[in-house]
Amino acid sequence: MKHRLIAVAAGAALVAGLVSASTADARTRSARTTLATADGTRIGSVEFRTDDGHTEVRVRLTGAPGIDAFHGFHIHANDVTANGDGCVADPTAAPSTWFVSADGHYNPTGQAHSHHVGDMPVVYVNADGSVETRFRIDKINLAELNGKVVILHAGADNYANIPLGTGPTQYTANSTDATSATAKTGNAGDRVACGVITSR
Repeated sequence: MKHRLIAVAAGAALVAGLVSASTADARTRSARTTLATADGTRIGSVEFRTDDGHTEVRVRLTGAPGIDAFHGFHIHANDVTANGDGCVADPTAAPSTWFVSADGHYNPTGQAHSHHVGDMPVVYVNADGSVETRFRIDKINLAELNGKVVILHAGADNYANIPLGTGPTQYTANSTDATSATAKTGNAGDRVACGVITSR
């Protein structure tokens, strides 16, 4: 009887361990990418980690372009094969052509900017070209990130938060092109670094 109780207890412990490990695997995922500029220079990494439903984004860059400034920082869908795939850029061509292969923002719910799933906080590039920051965005599902692309933009993201009107603290509407750029990307400008995300 004693041996049977020990065996049952051992079996229960083993099952509990397997269930615990399975639960941990189910709720903890990670994904990462290495960002590179148009000429292929690697400038750092972006890592996504999810635990208990919360996604933390860790950004570590060195030698990033556009020092002493904020930059738009987004996940792009990389889903239109006609534009190419991944991070394609000719450094001798106009910057406006760089990484168009990454397509528009990741936006599976069809929202307006700045409510795309791929919209993330701007990052600040220090005077030495470094960035080290982390933030949490619960709307990002890491199970859907594989093959998507992270883009660092040349300019800041205005998050489409522009109070238009005739009041003393409001702005008159910009050109159609500027308004369109705001709706798409927060008018963050050219794409200056890119990396394809790989889930683990």
